[in-house]
Amino acid sequence: MTAQVRSLRPEAEKHFIDALRRRYEEQGFAFTSEPDPKQLPLFFGSYVPDALAQKSGRNIVIEFKEQPTSSTQRALSEIRRLFDGHADWQFRVFYTGTDPQEAETVAPASPDLIRKSADEVKALAAQGNLRAAFVVGWALLEAALRARRDGLESLSRKPGTVVQTLAMEGFIEPPAERRLRELIPLRNRIVHGDLTVEPTTAEIEFVLSTIENVLDVDLS
Repeated sequence: MTAQVRSLRPEAEKHFIDALRRRYEEQGFAFTSEPDPKQLPLFFGSYVPDALAQKSGRNIVIEFKEQPTSSTQRALSEIRRLFDGHADWQFRVFYTGTDPQEAETVAPASPDLIRKSADEVKALAAQGNLRAAFVVGWALLEAALRARRDGLESLSRKPGTVVQTLAMEGFIEPPAERRLRELIPLRNRIVHGDLTVEPTTAEIEFVLSTIENVLDVDLS
């Protein structure tokens, strides 16, 4: 199986590797860039990741891409299947559309706090504040991703990257991914001040139900 998906410029990849190395080492991981193929497990086959972050009981395989596209998504999905049945190995994809040095670092929230905030979103919607409820709902979706990634997803992400990562990690199914992507333009228009559009109650409820599914899904 051929599963190489690299497409980054060398300087961009080095920039991201240096930033991630610091982050993972602060979490107690040993970080290896361009690992020796001879040192990789046999189930990797021909696949060689961009980097590894490892500590007792946890092995994180890291791949870098500039932007999520349909072709790279298919290739990355193929790679992700390599780790089915290997609970101590996790596959992580980082997109360089957001510079790790320029993006905001966001503290992770607990699932309980996210659920409490979701109740506040429901109250906003019930009061007719649909735009505010929709935007905060999208913020909570990103918070849910961060919570499920054990605090390692600490940088702010664009909505498309959040959806892509949730799908790649198995937190949402393809139908949910497609519907979320359809809602991104509406979210962006509202955030950027377009007062001619407004989400429906059903769209807000869908975002909130997706958040609950992300927090509850069992990946074991």
